[in-house]
Amino acid sequence: MARRDLPPLRALTAFEAAARLGSFRLAASELGITRSAVSHQVKSLEQRLGVQLFRRDARRAELTQAGHTYFPPVREAFDMVEAQTRALKPSAADNELTVQVYATVALKWLISRLHDFEKRFPDMKVRLSTSYFDWDFDEKNVDVGFILARNRSPDHYYRTLFNSLLTPICSPELLRGPNALKAPEDLKKHKLLYVYTAEEDWHLWLEDAGVTGIKLSDRLAFDSYILAQEAAIEGRGVAMTIGPFATEEIKAGRLVQPFPLKVQHRHNWLFACNAEHRMKPKIKRFEDWLVKQIAADPALEPYRDKGSNK
Repeated sequence: MARRDLPPLRALTAFEAAARLGSFRLAASELGITRSAVSHQVKSLEQRLGVQLFRRDARRAELTQAGHTYFPPVREAFDMVEAQTRALKPSAADNELTVQVYATVALKWLISRLHDFEKRFPDMKVRLSTSYFDWDFDEKNVDVGFILARNRSPDHYYRTLFNSLLTPICSPELLRGPNALKAPEDLKKHKLLYVYTAEEDWHLWLEDAGVTGIKLSDRLAFDSYILAQEAAIEGRGVAMTIGPFATEEIKAGRLVQPFPLKVQHRHNWLFACNAEHRMKPKIKRFEDWLVKQIAADPALEPYRDKGSNK
């Protein structure tokens, strides 16, 4: 293969900067060298090519006809090298992941497990974006979602993570005394603690339990499951929980499940992201890690089929 006949890179760099900026002085400032060094490099390139590339005066460097002909392919070559360099070089954004997650999930399940993700991927920086309300996936501000979505977009990828089971929880004190909870009908004697954005939780469970005549509007409402759960610990009434988010309190004896009935929620917990970004390494890493964490938790019932946009 014949050896390439190319001018020195320093000379090409000086020429490209001077032609693009229209000034030897500005080119020198950009390249971090002296004006005379730029002039010297351009002069050596002109000697190599056998043509004059600039008309020089005290104020600016103006391209000659030969310079106008030579500059576009040189600039295009530099642009291509720069673009490919940026594409190959990892950016800070490639190692930063913003996760949209419901506050109760973050506090009661996810945060305690993130140390494992950090250990496996020490270069990754995870930010949690939390809310006390149910959200749809907020792709403008986050990379992925760990959410209980009510609406799905065809532009997003969803994977169902685990089944959402509803069950009442309360303080052990409510199992004793004249108004002890022995059957679902006994709920009429107690306050039902509920999340006002999720009234349907109690409606679903009461319907399956065959209990009628309870109006939630007369009960105590909160803006998050975790607040309702804390009120239940204090004996303020009976709260509803989804999935494993009262597991630790039940193990510690601060809460009990007064009835064995568990009812399937209308929506399951999902992993969500922009469909076009699904295979990005940082997103794929978190998805795979999250699925493994769920499979390892005996309190959860993993969803067996992979999610889709359906």
